[in-house]
Amino acid sequence: MLILPAAALLSLFTLWPAFQAIVLSFLGEDPFGRGRFWVGLANYAELFRDPAFFRTVLITFKFALIVAVVEVALSLLAAVLLQYSVPGIAIFRTIFFLTTAVSTAVAAVAWGWFLHPVGGVLNHILQWLHLSPQGWLTTPEWALYSVAAATAWQAIGFSTILLTAGLQDIPEDIYEAARIDGATGWTVFWRITLPLLSPVLFFVSVLALVRGFTAFGQIHLLTRGGPSEATTVWIYRIYLDAFFNFRFTYAAAEAALLFALLIVLTVIQFRSLERRVHYG
Repeated sequence: MLILPAAALLSLFTLWPAFQAIVLSFLGEDPFGRGRFWVGLANYAELFRDPAFFRTVLITFKFALIVAVVEVALSLLAAVLLQYSVPGIAIFRTIFFLTTAVSTAVAAVAWGWFLHPVGGVLNHILQWLHLSPQGWLTTPEWALYSVAAATAWQAIGFSTILLTAGLQDIPEDIYEAARIDGATGWTVFWRITLPLLSPVLFFVSVLALVRGFTAFGQIHLLTRGGPSEATTVWIYRIYLDAFFNFRFTYAAAEAALLFALLIVLTVIQFRSLERRVHYG
């Protein structure tokens, strides 16, 4: 009874629309708007015959991998550094955690200013170093990496919070015993910290990968899938096909495939990585 209100909201606004989208993926639309009709797997067959779809899939995997690696690596580094008891460490912790409170729209606008090809801070720094400015968001070579960096940056605060909690949960007497035995800092990190932090690290890795596959706001506000479709990831292609090309049933098939892929990837992560997790 206590979870019934939350379950009702989840069913109404998440599960039911998801079910409708799956059903929609098996339908076709009359070009003159006279209704929808059953087509079975025709939308999926058309997807697998579309070379542009496979290019989108490759871009999406590349984008998600960059986001996951950058987010996990920087979050782990930040969490380890924030464990040191130095003057002013509370201020640095607050600065790291502030990214969690920043909305996607605000973060995208800030990154847009930072990476602007003419007045951007980053290009001003490059010019000060006598280096050539770059079109971080306007050239296919840099756009995907730039948006991936913005996406990972926004999630670093939340992941750092989780990893910091995991580090604080490791008993201090284990570190004391290692120091007494003469273990170096690097040995302690690899032999003690990482194994005991592995449950939280595994959880953060799963979240980061899913976040990379479902990032939308940053792409929409920074590049709109460009330039030359260099940042047209899977979820943004769904948006374009549904609300620009008005192919709702085709977009529903794309969404259903993305949903299935995320389930498969999550299962693979649990099957292949969780066995290496040390739960103490």
